[in-house]
Amino acid sequence: MLDVLNKHLIGTTVSECSVNRWLSALNSEEQAAFAQIKENNKAISLAGLFNDLNRESPLPFKLTAFRSHFRGYCTCQD
Repeated sequence: MLDVLNKHLIGTTVSECSVNRWLSALNSEEQAAFAQIKENNKAISLAGLFNDLNRESPLPFKLTAFRSHFRGYCTCQD
């Protein structure tokens, strides 16, 4: 049984999501602003923010990934 369990444990490390990869490519001031957005995510319309950002420059992810990352239930977060 241990062999089966170990087989499924291999490769279970948390992967970096597309939103996090995109954020890491931004400059430090932009990253700091997004950190504040994440802290205050309940008061911010993430859909509106996503749409504004996507109009300015097409984003490499969809609204659902963006929203789940900033609401704190993204797969890259424990």
